[in-house]
Amino acid sequence: MEEYKLSDIAEIQTGPFGSQLHNEDYVATGTPIVTVEHLGNRRFSKQNLPLVSDDDKKRLSKYLLQEGDIVFSRVGSVDRCSYVTSTENDWLFSGRCLRVRCGNNCHPLFLFYYFCKESVKQYIKSIAVGATMPSINTKLMAEIPILLPKLDEQKRIADILSSIDDKIELNRRINDNLKLIA
Repeated sequence: MEEYKLSDIAEIQTGPFGSQLHNEDYVATGTPIVTVEHLGNRRFSKQNLPLVSDDDKKRLSKYLLQEGDIVFSRVGSVDRCSYVTSTENDWLFSGRCLRVRCGNNCHPLFLFYYFCKESVKQYIKSIAVGATMPSINTKLMAEIPILLPKLDEQKRIADILSSIDDKIELNRRINDNLKLIA
């Protein structure tokens, strides 16, 4: 395993600031914008997603998500993150979020699971600034130490953990259905 700073293996981007996107820019149909409230355990919540027009999507193209990106809360629960799947490809992310996009020597799903480790979550909380509301920025994120095995090992680990997560999600849905029947 080798240790890197996050900035050595990934691009870190803050979402658009308030002057670039306002509540009045939201429309009834369009491209979804992921906000802090939509960050879940691996997956995004799809409830009450704000939408923007195609013109705003083009204007804010720097903030488009790609499959494999990891989106973090920039304020509040700074250790919360979700993994972008093909479903969220070409969605946008809000100014209260940070996007991490892996480079070539890093498997994105491995990096997501790395960020899910309790020790890494605690580390992120410890470097956050702000007494009232914890906050993290690209400079702080850039310095996070990341231990990476070889790429093929990253892929094997990510595949195993992803299979377990998929099974947990299936069991959760089965339990939810059983509750409806009972």
